Amino acid sequence: MSKIYYIYGVMNAGKSTELLQIDHNYLSNNMQTLLLKSSVDTRDSAVEIVSRLGLRKKALLLDDTTVDEIIEHIKQSNYACILIDESQFLSRNTIWKLSDVCDEYGVPIMFFGIKTDYMGHLFEGSKTLLEIADNFRELKTVCWCGKKATMILLEGKDGKIVKFGNSIHLGDSEYHSVCRKHWKAGQIRPTKNQNN
Repeated sequence: MSKIYYIYGVMNAGKSTELLQIDHNYLSNNMQTLLLKSSVDTRDSAVEIVSRLGLRKKALLLDDTTVDEIIEHIKQSNYACILIDESQFLSRNTIWKLSDVCDEYGVPIMFFGIKTDYMGHLFEGSKTLLEIADNFRELKTVCWCGKKATMILLEGKDGKIVKFGNSIHLGDSEYHSVCRKHWKAGQIRPTKNQNN
Protein backbone atom coordinates (compact mmCIF):
# COMPACT_ATOMS: atom_id res chain seq x y z
CA MET A 1 0.00 0.00 0.00
CA SER A 2 1.34 3.42 -0.93
CA LYS A 3 1.48 6.06 1.75
CA ILE A 4 1.11 9.77 2.28
CA TYR A 5 4.13 11.26 4.04
CA TYR A 6 4.21 14.63 5.76
CA ILE A 7 7.68 16.05 6.33
CA TYR A 8 7.50 19.33 8.21
CA GLY A 9 9.74 21.82 9.93
CA VAL A 10 10.19 25.51 10.61
CA MET A 11 11.91 27.88 8.21
CA ASN A 12 15.47 26.91 7.31
CA ALA A 13 15.10 23.28 8.45
CA GLY A 14 16.07 21.93 5.01
CA LYS A 15 12.68 20.84 3.66
CA SER A 16 13.24 21.89 0.03
CA THR A 17 16.80 20.56 0.11
CA GLU A 18 15.59 17.16 1.32
CA LEU A 19 12.81 17.10 -1.29
CA LEU A 20 15.34 17.74 -4.06
CA GLN A 21 17.69 15.08 -2.64
CA ILE A 22 14.87 12.51 -2.63
CA ASP A 23 14.06 13.47 -6.22
CA HIS A 24 17.72 12.94 -7.14
CA ASN A 25 17.71 9.51 -5.46
CA TYR A 26 14.70 8.34 -7.47
CA LEU A 27 16.10 9.69 -10.74
CA SER A 28 19.48 8.05 -10.06
CA ASN A 29 17.63 4.74 -10.01
CA ASN A 30 15.78 5.47 -13.27
CA MET A 31 12.47 6.13 -11.53
CA GLN A 32 10.26 8.99 -12.60
CA THR A 33 9.06 11.61 -10.10
CA LEU A 34 6.63 14.50 -10.29
CA LEU A 35 7.56 17.73 -8.54
CA LEU A 36 4.75 20.05 -7.48
CA LYS A 37 4.63 23.21 -5.40
CA SER A 38 1.89 25.41 -4.07
CA SER A 39 1.08 28.25 -6.46
CA VAL A 40 1.11 30.59 -3.44
CA ASP A 41 4.90 30.27 -3.08
CA THR A 42 6.61 32.69 -5.44
CA ARG A 43 9.45 33.62 -3.04
CA ASP A 44 12.45 32.62 -5.17
CA SER A 45 10.80 31.39 -8.36
CA ALA A 46 7.23 31.01 -9.52
CA VAL A 47 8.00 27.77 -11.39
CA GLU A 48 10.84 26.13 -9.44
CA ILE A 49 11.46 24.51 -6.10
CA VAL A 50 14.46 26.38 -4.70
CA SER A 51 16.49 25.45 -1.62
CA ARG A 52 18.52 27.87 0.46
CA LEU A 53 21.61 25.91 -0.59
CA GLY A 54 21.00 27.03 -4.18
CA LEU A 55 19.53 23.79 -5.53
CA ARG A 56 16.60 24.33 -7.89
CA LYS A 57 14.34 22.34 -10.13
CA LYS A 58 11.22 23.03 -12.18
CA ALA A 59 7.88 22.07 -10.67
CA LEU A 60 4.25 22.24 -11.68
CA LEU A 61 2.08 24.68 -9.75
CA LEU A 62 -0.60 23.14 -7.58
CA ASP A 63 -3.82 24.65 -6.23
CA ASP A 64 -7.59 24.14 -6.44
CA THR A 65 -7.62 25.33 -10.06
CA THR A 66 -4.88 22.95 -11.29
CA VAL A 67 -5.32 19.82 -9.17
CA ASP A 68 -7.78 18.03 -11.48
CA GLU A 69 -5.58 18.57 -14.54
CA ILE A 70 -2.52 17.37 -12.62
CA ILE A 71 -4.37 14.26 -11.44
CA GLU A 72 -5.31 13.42 -15.04
CA HIS A 73 -1.63 13.81 -15.98
CA ILE A 74 -0.61 11.49 -13.11
CA LYS A 75 -3.11 8.81 -14.19
CA GLN A 76 -1.50 8.68 -17.63
CA SER A 77 2.08 8.61 -16.36
CA ASN A 78 4.27 6.17 -14.49
CA TYR A 79 5.52 8.12 -11.48
CA ALA A 80 7.34 6.30 -8.71
CA CYS A 81 6.75 9.18 -6.30
CA ILE A 82 5.12 12.61 -6.12
CA LEU A 83 7.00 15.30 -4.17
CA ILE A 84 5.16 18.47 -3.09
CA ASP A 85 6.78 21.60 -1.62
CA GLU A 86 5.09 24.34 0.44
CA SER A 87 2.15 22.05 1.20
CA GLN A 88 1.00 24.23 4.10
CA PHE A 89 -0.58 26.52 1.50
CA LEU A 90 -2.69 23.77 -0.10
CA SER A 91 -6.41 23.54 0.55
CA ARG A 92 -8.06 20.61 2.29
CA ASN A 93 -9.85 19.81 -0.98
CA THR A 94 -6.60 19.62 -2.98
CA ILE A 95 -4.94 17.34 -0.42
CA TRP A 96 -7.92 14.98 -0.28
CA LYS A 97 -8.02 14.75 -4.08
CA LEU A 98 -4.31 13.86 -4.12
CA SER A 99 -4.90 11.23 -1.44
CA ASP A 100 -7.16 9.46 -3.96
CA VAL A 101 -4.16 9.21 -6.34
CA CYS A 102 -2.15 7.55 -3.58
CA ASP A 103 -4.93 5.16 -2.61
CA GLU A 104 -6.30 4.29 -6.05
CA TYR A 105 -3.14 4.35 -8.20
CA GLY A 106 -0.53 3.27 -5.66
CA VAL A 107 1.70 6.33 -5.97
CA PRO A 108 3.37 7.48 -2.73
CA ILE A 109 3.12 11.21 -2.08
CA MET A 110 5.57 13.18 0.04
CA PHE A 111 4.29 16.55 1.26
CA PHE A 112 6.84 19.04 2.62
CA GLY A 113 5.87 22.16 4.54
CA ILE A 114 5.64 24.29 7.63
CA LYS A 115 3.28 23.16 10.39
CA THR A 116 2.26 26.48 11.99
CA ASP A 117 2.22 30.13 11.00
CA TYR A 118 3.93 32.96 12.90
CA MET A 119 0.86 33.23 15.19
CA GLY A 120 1.27 29.58 16.24
CA HIS A 121 -1.80 28.40 14.29
CA LEU A 122 -1.89 25.38 11.99
CA PHE A 123 -2.08 26.17 8.29
CA GLU A 124 -5.06 24.55 6.53
CA GLY A 125 -2.80 22.26 4.53
CA SER A 126 -0.76 21.28 7.57
CA LYS A 127 -3.87 20.54 9.62
CA THR A 128 -5.26 18.34 6.85
CA LEU A 129 -1.98 16.44 6.50
CA LEU A 130 -1.75 15.88 10.25
CA GLU A 131 -5.24 14.40 10.04
CA ILE A 132 -4.73 12.05 7.08
CA ALA A 133 -1.04 11.30 6.50
CA ASP A 134 0.27 7.80 7.17
CA ASN A 135 3.74 8.90 8.20
CA PHE A 136 5.08 12.08 9.84
CA ARG A 137 8.62 13.33 10.21
CA GLU A 138 9.93 16.58 11.60
CA LEU A 139 13.06 18.18 10.16
CA LYS A 140 14.86 20.10 12.87
CA THR A 141 16.85 23.29 13.13
CA VAL A 142 17.92 25.43 16.07
CA CYS A 143 16.91 28.70 17.67
CA TRP A 144 19.57 31.37 18.19
CA CYS A 145 19.86 30.07 21.80
CA GLY A 146 20.81 26.56 20.62
CA LYS A 147 17.52 24.87 21.57
CA LYS A 148 15.31 23.17 19.02
CA ALA A 149 13.36 25.72 16.95
CA THR A 150 9.67 24.82 16.80
CA MET A 151 8.02 28.18 16.11
CA ILE A 152 8.30 31.04 13.63
CA LEU A 153 8.44 34.76 14.42
CA LEU A 154 7.59 37.43 11.86
CA GLU A 155 9.65 40.60 12.07
CA GLY A 156 7.88 43.61 10.57
CA LYS A 157 9.64 46.12 8.35
CA ASP A 158 9.87 48.41 11.41
CA GLY A 159 11.84 45.72 13.29
CA LYS A 160 8.94 44.89 15.63
CA ILE A 161 7.54 41.38 16.02
CA VAL A 162 4.15 40.86 14.36
CA LYS A 163 1.74 38.62 16.34
CA PHE A 164 -1.55 39.15 14.47
CA GLY A 165 -2.75 39.47 10.89
CA ASN A 166 -2.83 37.43 7.70
CA SER A 167 -1.18 34.03 8.14
CA ILE A 168 0.47 34.27 4.71
CA HIS A 169 3.27 36.78 4.19
CA LEU A 170 5.34 35.96 1.12
CA GLY A 171 9.11 36.10 1.32
CA ASP A 172 11.11 34.83 4.26
CA SER A 173 13.63 37.58 4.98
CA GLU A 174 11.55 38.70 7.96
CA TYR A 175 10.85 35.23 9.38
CA HIS A 176 12.90 33.72 12.21
CA SER A 177 12.81 30.14 13.51
CA VAL A 178 12.92 30.10 17.30
CA CYS A 179 12.17 27.88 20.30
CA ARG A 180 8.82 28.20 22.06
CA LYS A 181 10.34 30.25 24.92
CA HIS A 182 11.70 32.90 22.55
CA TRP A 183 8.55 32.81 20.42
CA LYS A 184 6.53 33.72 23.52
CA ALA A 185 9.03 36.48 24.32
CA GLY A 186 9.03 37.69 20.71
CA GLN A 187 12.81 37.53 20.73
CA ILE A 188 14.78 36.90 17.52
CA ARG A 189 18.25 37.47 18.97
CA PRO A 190 19.86 37.79 22.41
CA THR A 191 19.79 41.07 24.27
CA LYS A 192 23.16 42.57 25.19
CA ASN A 193 23.39 40.76 28.54
CA GLN A 194 21.66 37.53 27.53
CA ASN A 195 23.08 34.24 26.31
CA ASN A 196 19.79 32.25 26.05
